[in-house]
Amino acid sequence: MMSLQKKIRIIIIVLAILLGLSLLALGGTLIYNKIANATPATVTVPDNLITPDEDTTKPDNSDSQAPDSSDTEKPDSSDTQTPNSSAATSSSAVPMQSTPAEVKKAATVELYNKQPEENTPFQVGNMFPGDSETKYFRVRVSYHDTITVHYKATVRPGYEKLAEVLKVRIRLLSAGETMYDGLMRDMPESLTHKLASKKSTTDELYYEITAYLDTSVGNDYQNKDLIADFKWWVEETGNLDDSPQTGDTSNILLWAVLAAGSLGMIIILLVTRRRKEDEENV
Repeated sequence: MMSLQKKIRIIIIVLAILLGLSLLALGGTLIYNKIANATPATVTVPDNLITPDEDTTKPDNSDSQAPDSSDTEKPDSSDTQTPNSSAATSSSAVPMQSTPAEVKKAATVELYNKQPEENTPFQVGNMFPGDSETKYFRVRVSYHDTITVHYKATVRPGYEKLAEVLKVRIRLLSAGETMYDGLMRDMPESLTHKLASKKSTTDELYYEITAYLDTSVGNDYQNKDLIADFKWWVEETGNLDDSPQTGDTSNILLWAVLAAGSLGMIIILLVTRRRKEDEENV
């Protein structure tokens, strides 16, 4: 029959292997979670949220063709250019979407119980009248019950000059809503959107933020830079839940308990083995 000492040795070897596997799994899980949460993810904006506006170009084409087909050409061209130029000023002041085929990338903003607010910088520079800059953001909110998601843009000190004429349009694509369209300096303290859910969930809000210069802006504002901080936050912090990336710690606890248990059993068996050896020697 197999001696007790040999049995203990085999059990210690098995537990040592189990301990090593547990430590490897625990370390791998921790590293994965750290990498996953290290930097905000960049995702593609769903195509069904991008709705190109076509009414800014078609009216001009239709209006200009109708007068050209009439018997007088020069008077029509001169008469139609004046209103068209003014219409272009107002319509081009709000740059619309580019071709639907172009892939739109959105930076991710996470709001959850341990991070009820998040800032991200926004910068534009060397802008001329008619220029625009569009950024997309995916705001992921983990919550339950009812919350209000706030957004605001704060111009950093020293960059107020361009903010005097720079306009910004805030569109909440996921709701099909234009939240604000006007001068950045006149933006309200916060733009809000309410969310409600009877159970814990994670909702995604897609924001399209376009900064643009009207074509009537003077030369004094050309080649100016602007840096602003975009901030999203939730005031009902008690209704925020764990982040879906970090909320599930069951695997970490499982491997930690398994590793600790294996180590404890190895220590007990080693002590037992040593006592048996001491008793045999006596």
